[in-house]
Parts: sequence; structure tokens; C-alpha cells
Amino acid sequence: MPHIRQPLSKPLRTQLEATVKAARDAAETGATAAIEQLAVAESRAPDYLNDERRSLRRRLRAHGRALGDPKHADDTQAVQHLIWEIAYQHWHRMLFARFLAENGLLLWEPGAPVSLEDCEALAQDPDPDSNLGARTRWELAGILAARMLPQVFQPSSPVFALALAPEHQRQLEKLLAALPAEVFQASDSLGWVYQFWQAKRKDAVNASEVKIGADELPAVTQLFTEPYMVDFLLHNSLGAWWITRHPETPCPIPLPYLRMTDDGTPAAGRFEGWPAHLRDFKLLDPCCGSGHFLVAAFLMLVPMRMAAEGLSALDAVDHVLAENLHGLELDPRCVEIAVFALALEAWRYPDEGGDALGVRQDMPSPQIACCGLEVAATPQDWMALVPDDAPRADYLRQELRLLHASFAQAPLLGSLLDPIRSLKNDLASTSFETLRTLLQDALAIEDDTDNEAGSAQHEAALAAQGLLDAAHLLEQRYDLVVTNVPYLSRGKQSDALKAYCAQHYPDAKNDLANVFLERCLELVHGPQGPAGVVQIVMPQNWLFLTSYKKQREALLKRVEWNLLARLGAKGFQTPMWDFNVQLLTVTRRPAAEGFVLHGLDASAPKVAQEKAALLREDPLVAVEQAGQLGNPDARIAFESVISDKLLRSYADGLVGLQTSDDPMFTSGFWEHPKRDQSIWEFMQGTPAELKPDAGMSWLVRWEQGNGLLLSLPSAYPTKGLKALGKEGVAIHRMHVLFPYHFSGTRFHQNVAVVVPHDPVHLPAIWCFCSSPEYNEAVRRIDQKLNVTNATLVKVPFDLAHWQQVAAERYPNGLPKPYSDDPTQWLFHGHPQPSTDPLQVAVARLLGYTWPAETDPEMALSDEAHAWIGRCAALAEHVDDDGIVCLPSVRGERPAHERLLNLLIAAWETVQPGSWKPAVLDHLLADADCAGKDLEIWLRDKFFEQHAKLFHHRPFIWHVWDGLKDGFSVLVNYHKLDAKNLERLIHTYLGDWIRQQEDGVRSSVDGAPTRLAAAQDLKHRLMAILEGEAPYDIFVRWKPLAEQAIGWNPDLNDGVRLNIRPWMTAEVLRHNKKPKLNITWQKDRGKDVESAPWYPVFKGDRINDYHLSLAEKQAARG
Repeated sequence: MPHIRQPLSKPLRTQLEATVKAARDAAETGATAAIEQLAVAESRAPDYLNDERRSLRRRLRAHGRALGDPKHADDTQAVQHLIWEIAYQHWHRMLFARFLAENGLLLWEPGAPVSLEDCEALAQDPDPDSNLGARTRWELAGILAARMLPQVFQPSSPVFALALAPEHQRQLEKLLAALPAEVFQASDSLGWVYQFWQAKRKDAVNASEVKIGADELPAVTQLFTEPYMVDFLLHNSLGAWWITRHPETPCPIPLPYLRMTDDGTPAAGRFEGWPAHLRDFKLLDPCCGSGHFLVAAFLMLVPMRMAAEGLSALDAVDHVLAENLHGLELDPRCVEIAVFALALEAWRYPDEGGDALGVRQDMPSPQIACCGLEVAATPQDWMALVPDDAPRADYLRQELRLLHASFAQAPLLGSLLDPIRSLKNDLASTSFETLRTLLQDALAIEDDTDNEAGSAQHEAALAAQGLLDAAHLLEQRYDLVVTNVPYLSRGKQSDALKAYCAQHYPDAKNDLANVFLERCLELVHGPQGPAGVVQIVMPQNWLFLTSYKKQREALLKRVEWNLLARLGAKGFQTPMWDFNVQLLTVTRRPAAEGFVLHGLDASAPKVAQEKAALLREDPLVAVEQAGQLGNPDARIAFESVISDKLLRSYADGLVGLQTSDDPMFTSGFWEHPKRDQSIWEFMQGTPAELKPDAGMSWLVRWEQGNGLLLSLPSAYPTKGLKALGKEGVAIHRMHVLFPYHFSGTRFHQNVAVVVPHDPVHLPAIWCFCSSPEYNEAVRRIDQKLNVTNATLVKVPFDLAHWQQVAAERYPNGLPKPYSDDPTQWLFHGHPQPSTDPLQVAVARLLGYTWPAETDPEMALSDEAHAWIGRCAALAEHVDDDGIVCLPSVRGERPAHERLLNLLIAAWETVQPGSWKPAVLDHLLADADCAGKDLEIWLRDKFFEQHAKLFHHRPFIWHVWDGLKDGFSVLVNYHKLDAKNLERLIHTYLGDWIRQQEDGVRSSVDGAPTRLAAAQDLKHRLMAILEGEAPYDIFVRWKPLAEQAIGWNPDLNDGVRLNIRPWMTAEVLRHNKKPKLNITWQKDRGKDVESAPWYPVFKGDRINDYHLSLAEKQAARG
């Protein structure tokens, strides 16, 4: 048996990640500089290039077009794909060389291994036969690795004829040398390498919000399969096969993940449709990535064939590579890694004496092909590869033309392409061998580097040969197809990808993963004759989502569901992947009557290691497959679901409105002094914390149903209308299900609402939805992170039982709405019982009142009304203009004294004698200011806490000059119009400046510093008042003629946009993240063509934009 290599430890994986990401940046910088020097993108070659460099430039241009870089009408050419290719190849050639060297497999020539130290000495040798043109040991090691791996690094590729500048080469070498040797011995290093390489590109694609097409797919769907997932699937297929075929012989490899039923049968089945002998067994991974499944299967099949057939290690390795393993991958770079990974494992496999078999020229090449190669040449270019004197030349040209047509969309569709469908079985094995030989001959001819046409013909032959190999693999049928499919929902797919999936796989079209499940079933034997098996890592949400009902029903009827392991969230160690996945094994034949599906649920743990342990040890569950068709929507559940007396018989599960542009159409209620009912309506959102009085913080720009929201094609504003004006239960549906009060208002799409058909049933439904039983019932049929609204009412509900519970718990009916939380519109407005008394007191001092205080139609409890009534006693403490200075200005008392008086009144007017110094001490301690006074809290803590409490949309702004003993003022944003800003500048700040001028004349300590700071603040505030860029307000949904001129904010545009000039001028107590987390980056989504700034931003929702006063004034005429 081979030595079992361990996966990377977390510290080593982190180091490898940082190194690979840095290497990509460095390599792309070097590649960009190199091709700029050759002017590859330009229409003509520079005069300074000699003939050799001109030839290289032509070859690079042809290679770039073959990769997908377009050539423009003016003869310039894009170079992005070429840059990516050069960077990848130069770094990975050195990286692979180190893998070989650290395993003693880097060869000078067959049988002559060399170390990195040997490479150092050879590189210093002036003899070109020794240094091979390399300047450093890493360059030489890379050249040797490329020579050993012609299937990985094409010898004729112009990429390696292009040298990176010494400074860029040295940077790459330094990064590579810093990696510990242990990295190159771990079992999973190669798999992580490409995921880390693609990480930056993936982030860029996701941030761009473009629809995912051929260019984006490799980065976005790249995901390294965890070792425990691979082991679980293969142990329960190859391992299970061994147990059934060789019951008396122990398996030559450990099978810790093999699950057996009580009668000793493998839970995944007996695999009766598989061959009796492994020499006839064929496995395919159609999305093989970096080859994790192929390598793991190799390490199982080799010792199995040695034990079963009496083969030597060398012969077993060769037979497994030649007969058993096949791989396809969309991304040509992944193909290179997979080929290398499999070859590396074959080379270091131990012989009978324990020594590595080593590199052998006669070892079969891994059967891994790229099914995503760019078809840049025309059909005529491909047909021209067949010489006139070739036997059956016309027939072979026809074959190439059909192959060209079949793979025209290869970079987008990969192994979804079906040559059987398009070639109609026309590519016979004799034609395949003839064409492959013909293409090899074409590639053996020295390509004509004197013109781009010759280089292009060579690239065409390479692409044709690669896709011919892919077509050959796609035409075959396999005993086992095992893979981790790409995950991509329909909404993120490009139009071409959506159209293909809808045409060929209509029931599965909602996610690319489900399309691939159907495609994998096509690639195995069956349903007539021996039945093949599909094992797949994929999202598990489709097991219960209504949109997949047809696919579930079809698959339950036409395939056996053998083994299903639900992993839930956090199954991958990579932090960015936080979705639910499953491990599924199905056989391509209808299930017999009484057939049992075995399952495991490892959803609960939140770390991969604990999930792996459950897969090994947790008891199996067994349910009859046919019974799943009787579940609601044919959902897959590990226990029966009684379909009569579901909650949906008594209530509707509804989802809320979708604006498609929340920054424009939603707002916190506190961003307005009073709700303008002609524009804004209350909208319930998801709660910031789990409590019954939650989610009532938001407004939606409804405009009485006549505004833009109802005309946007991307919005769904009428969702949830059925719930309007009715009582119900709002459900927090992410992770833990939690009920909270539904107010009968409009509600956001992230909220689900259960509305009783009969209001009398509401108490019973509330008790049920707030019970652990409800959470468990929903999760049995829906493990999605965010449960769908339909699922919420598709659970059994015993009305009589829950009516009894409600009668005992709420004998007087459900309590009426009440809240002490100032972020809820239900809040009564009084500081004393509030969850944040100091914040409420400051807001009242500055003149703010809450919606519940002024809305007579709002449903509230008697207790809430009582507290609202007590607020009247605080009115005498409210400031008249919403400007309260921290120091004494204009004869007004300082802010902390005024605030203290309001607090005393808030206690004393409720219960005389209740205010004591200890109350203030307690309030300050709760506000993170223990042992300090109210003045310090106002100066140092208030604004940060205020911004955090109100979701970083503050309505009380703390303006200051930067000095703790300087000018500092709280202003009510609602009242801060141009007139009040002038009042702030000239009256309040002006008085402070006069005080400091007097202090300077009287030689008061610190007065000069305070005067300078105050004058600087005045200058900044005047700039805001004037409103010249960058102190302007920009609102992307308003045309130029409606943009504010100077400080004239429209409060309906929200705090986020209106506060920009103040943060830009840095006049607030906090102006940057994290204490004031407001940015103006591009918003998600795309604007419609009628949007005012569409011609400028091409549909992007740009906020960080400035306009001059002259532009605005000119627009107004």
C-alpha cells in the first residue's frame, strides 16, 4: 500500500493561499509588461523588434485569439486571455517543478533525477547544454518539468518563448522558495492551488454582477472538493463493490466511510450493474477540476487490482490509467493540474520494495481532456487540416466540420455538450483514431512563424485535437460518474447558458448543478442493460424547493436513490462557501417496489471535521423511495410527512415585495421627521435581533401606487398584497426559524408571513410557530439556509392541540403590540423604559418624536399609549431649532446639563422621587462610560453609539472642530436646511469664535489653538453650504436638473446620500468606517435604460460621482 498522505494543516493552507494569490498578481504584472514590450495588442509591430521577436509576437497574437482574445477591425487585439495564460503557465511550470523536486522526481533525463541544488549548479554553468538557457535554478527546474510534462506544458506554445523581466521572475522565485517542503507532500495541495489562483478573479466577477458566461464560469464555479466528501462517495461505491464481489477478502485499503445496513449489505447498494472484474470498469469525472476524485480513485483501484488480479504495482498503475479512469474539465488550466496530479501520484506510487515507481516514458497518459477549448478558427480552417492525399479525405473533413459545430460553445457548456446528440453517433472509433493521427501529424510539422496564418493553423490543430479527445470521452458510457458539479443559479447565468439548459433540461434548468445531475445520468450505462451509478456533490436545496418539484418527481420514478447524505452549511473549509450541500448516490434504473433510500443527516455541525465524523458514525435512516412521492411537492425527507392537515389548510405562507433597488426605494423611518404618507409606507423587514417586536424599522417608497416602483420590470412590488391590513406571524427564515409580530403593513422579500384564513386561529398558529416543534417540522422538509415561504405552511398542524395551548398561554388573547426599542416604529418615545434611555433622551432633546406618538391609527397596547401620554411632560426641555452645543454658546446651557434635566424629568414625572445619582451612574455604565460623566459620554461616545443603533443612518449629527475642548454641537438632521446651517455657522459657531478671539486677547491658555480650529471648521461648513464638488450631493435616480444646488438636501433621498459632503469635509465626530459605516460604492443590480444616468454609467448604479455647481445651474436653465 502507498503511504497515506495527509491534507494540509490550516496554517500551511493559509500560507499557500497567500503565496498563490501574491504569485498571480506578480505573474500578471510581469506578463503585462512582457507583451507590452512586444506590442502584442497594437496593430503593427514596433520597428525596434528583430525578426525573432516579430515572429514571437505573431505567434502570441495567434495564441491569444485561440484563447478567446478578439482581433479588432483596426488590427489591434485584446490581450486579457493571453496575459492570464502567460501568468498561469510561468508560475505553474515552476510550481510543478518544485512538486517534482520535493518528491525526487525531477529528471534531467530518464533515470537521472536532479535536485534543486543540482539545478542551481547547472544554471550557473556557462555551457548552454547545461543551463538550457535558464538564468536561475527555478527557470531550469521549470524547463525540465515542462520537458517531462508535454501533456501539461505544450512544447510548441509561444508562452514559454516569452521571458518575464528579471525583476518579475525574481519575485515569483522568492514566493516559491518561501513555501515549506511539507506543502509539496500533502495530499490536497494541488487541489487548493487552483482555487487560490482563481480567488481574486472570482471576487472580481461576483462584484461586477455580470451574467456568468464562458469567461466567468471557471473562476466562479471553481471549488475544491473536501477530502472527506471524496472518501465518503468512493468508499460507498468502489468500496461497496469490493465488499460484494470479494466478501471473503478484506479490502486492501481502509474504508472508514463505508456504511452498511443491519443485514450486512452496503447502504449504497450491491452495484449489480457493474462489471465482475475491474479491468472492465470505467469511471468518469466530467467536472474533474484539479483531479481530486481521479487521484483518490486511482489510490483505491491500484491496490484493488493488485489484490484481485495478482498484478504488480507497475502493471496495476498502467492498467488503471489506461482502462479505468477518465476525466473532463471545462478549464484547460484545471486539466493541466489534474493531469499532473494523477501523473505525480502514479510516479510516486511505491513498488513491491517500497520505492517510488518513478517517471517512465512508457506509462500511459492520463485520459483527461479539456471540453472547454475555445473554437477560434472557422470550420474551413479545421477542414483544411486534412491533406488532399489522405484516405477518405472528404469524409474526414466532414467529421471535422461536425466536430467544429458540436463544440462551437465548448467554453460555455463543457461536458454538457453531447456529441451523440449532434454527431448522431457518426464519430466511429476508426474515424477517431484516423483523425487523431492526422492531427498529430499536422502538429508535428513546424508551424510557419513568418505569418500569423501559419500560427493560427497550428492553434486550430491543437484545439481540434483536444476537442476530439473530449468528444471521444463524451461518446462513451461509464459504470460510475462521480463529480462535484458547478453550482450556478439560473438568475446568474448568461442568456446562452440559460437557453441551452432550458432547451435540453427544462425540469432542471433552475441551477446548473441540477442540469449536470441529468447530464451525468446520460453518461452512465442504462436504463436498458447494466445500470450505471452517479455520485455527486451538489446543493441540497432542490430536494425541497417547489421549483424543482417536476425534477424530483421524475427522478423518483426513473432512478434508484441509493444513499443521500445531507451536509448542510459549512461543509467546506473555504470560508466563502456557506451553502447547503449533499452527497448523493443514484443508479440509472427505476426503483423496484419497496426500494429503500438510505440517508444520513450531518447538517447540524458547523465545521467540516464534525460533519465527517457523523458521516462515519451517525445511524442510517431508511425510507421507502416511492413514499417520497406522497410528500408535499414530492420533497425528499428522511421521515414520512402526513399530507392531510397541513398548516396550509389554515393559513397562507406569503413572501414580501421586491424593489430591485433597496437603496432607492427603502429607508429607515428615523431618516424622516414625519412619514410623508403620499410617498412612504411602513414596510416590515428582517429583524436585527430575534424578539417579537422586531423588523418594524423601514419605509418603502410606494407613492400611493403611482410611482416608479410599480413600473420597474425587475421589481415585484405587489408580492404579499394578500397580507395587507391583516394580522399574522412574520417568520425569520434564515438558519433558526423565529416568529415575530406581523403588523399588517407591506413587507420586504426577506420576510415570510403566515396569515391565517380565519383570524380566530391566529393565537394557535402563533403558539405553533413559536414552538421547537415548528422549527423541527420545517427543517425536516427544507434545509435551505433561507426557507421558502411556501415551505412554512407545508408542515403538519394539529389545530385543536395548539388552540388548547393558546387558551392556556393567552387566556385574554394575544398581547397587543408594544416595544421599548427606539429602532421600531411601535416605540412609545419615552426614555425611561427604553432599551437605550440616553439615546432616546438626546433625540427628544433635539426635537425628534417617534411615529407611534403621532399616528392615531397604529395598533398599540394600553401600556404603549400610557407611555406616549407621559412624553408630554418632557416637551419643555426640547430645543427649538435642533442645534444643541456641547459647550455653553449664546448664553445657552451646555448640552450635558440640558440632557440631565430632561432625564430627571423623565423619571420624576412618572414617579416622584425616583431619580437618584445612582440612576445616572447605571445609565452611563450601560453606555460604556462607567465612572465618567454625561459630558464625556456626549463628547466621546454618543455619536458612535447612535450610528450603530440606527443602522449607520444617523439623524442626530455630532459636528466638531477636532478638539476635545473645542467647538462641538449636536444637530437634528431633519431640521438642518440651508437656513439652519447658516444659523449654525454664523450664530452658534460665530459666537464661539468671538469667545476665542476674546481669549486670545486675554492670553487664555489654548485660545489660539481653539480659534484656529473653529475658523477651519467654519471654512469647511461654508464649503458644504456652497455645495461645490466634492462637497456636493449626488442622487443617481434624479436627473441633472433635479440635483441639489448647495446644501438643500431632499430628506427623501436618505441619510446615506445627504451626509456625504459632511463626511467628505470631515466635520463629524466620526467620518470613516467602522465607527460611521457609510460608503458610496456601486449598488447591486442594473438600472433600466430610462434611468437618468444610464447613458453615463451604462446601467451601473454609481453613487460616488460629483457634479459642479455650473453643471447643475446650466441644467436648470
